[in-house]
Amino acid sequence: MLVIRFYYLLLKTLSPVLEKKSDSYDLTHLFRHSYGKVLAVLIKRFGPAHLEDIEDAIQEALIKAMRIWPYQDIPVQPFAWLLKVAHNQLIDQLRKKQKTVLSGEIFENNLVNDLINDPTLENTIDDDQLKMIFTCCHPSLSEESQIILTLKLIAGFSNGEVANALLKKEDTVAKAFTRAKRKLQDENIRFDHAFEIGLRSRLNIVLRIIYLIFTEGYKPYEGNSSIKKDLCYEAIRLALLLDNNKFCQTASTKALIALMCFHTARFEARQGPGGELIDLEHQDRSIWNQELINIGIRYLNAATDKSDYPLDYILQAFISYYHCSAERFVDTDWKSILRLYDIHLTKQYSPVIALNRIVAFSKVHGIAPAYQLLLAYEQNDDAPKQMLFHAIKGELLSKLGRNHEAAEAFQKAVVLGENAPEINHLKHKISSLIYRDRNHS
Repeated sequence: MLVIRFYYLLLKTLSPVLEKKSDSYDLTHLFRHSYGKVLAVLIKRFGPAHLEDIEDAIQEALIKAMRIWPYQDIPVQPFAWLLKVAHNQLIDQLRKKQKTVLSGEIFENNLVNDLINDPTLENTIDDDQLKMIFTCCHPSLSEESQIILTLKLIAGFSNGEVANALLKKEDTVAKAFTRAKRKLQDENIRFDHAFEIGLRSRLNIVLRIIYLIFTEGYKPYEGNSSIKKDLCYEAIRLALLLDNNKFCQTASTKALIALMCFHTARFEARQGPGGELIDLEHQDRSIWNQELINIGIRYLNAATDKSDYPLDYILQAFISYYHCSAERFVDTDWKSILRLYDIHLTKQYSPVIALNRIVAFSKVHGIAPAYQLLLAYEQNDDAPKQMLFHAIKGELLSKLGRNHEAAEAFQKAVVLGENAPEINHLKHKISSLIYRDRNHS
């Protein structure tokens, strides 16, 4: 087992620092970070039957914060402020609707104050969030519904972000979310029912959800940031909480933590001073966080000690490890990475893995054979042709010297993109190709 100090070291290294008073305070980060926590507390207190009222109350609290905070000091305890306002708003809503008879105890402000002033608040909230995730992963819901419900309610994802994560259409996600939420309410699934009994059976889907949260943070679908660190931190924090529970200390849990550590170690090198995206080949590896890489190695070793079977997260963690262990891009062990991709696709097909494998294949066997693989992928009508596909196609075509076709592929990727730094990165590639063509003409 890993020494417990590494657990606290990781928390210390990764936890976002929330300044009490700052003109540059990131309200988007705070709201996303707090939404799932407030919802988890109120669901626990009032039950899933009032889910829609709880959502409305939280939205009202966030709107009130947006109206007030820009013109005065941020509260010393911003999360506590949001919790109290949302709680009181919910009480008002339920009173007006007369949907239930609430005990006098719930109405008392002292009850909210006791919660806010509780020194164990953060741990309590974290556990409530984790319980809420397991509640959303109730077996009466389909796996897709479980994922959509959790990403929307706990992680605060937009329909676009969920659609991107699941390779679905936005309207499909919206309809599925409404159905899943209604089922959760109608069946009145208990928030804390048989929590430990359900841990093992629901762990795999919970891990997948945590990784989807991290992935959206590491490669955002939309917005003006190349990294949404708040989502990455939240995902790691939830995974660490899982690993702190005896029912969840599995090889998959530890491998997922290792994978996220390796990715997070490269945060500072992935974006330039102006927020521009920097690809792996051109990153300054001297500023990679070696401490996090070492922690990732320890978790990966612990994962392999627990399993002889090549689990998905172990395979992905090893791929990321090979990237992190190379002193220079040219030193990357592409043969081992390609072999890991092959094993992964043999176990379970994934279009994203298939596309990333083509990149590794090009490093081992050459650009022309890799391009033929991409054409075979393209001929499959069921294979998603999203931004990643066109970006890889553009890269391969540019290295084949087919600059005009490469620019067209990059332009298709731009049209499909929603994230500003990624779009700007692709536009820069197009400009470079045009400049190259002009100089050769």
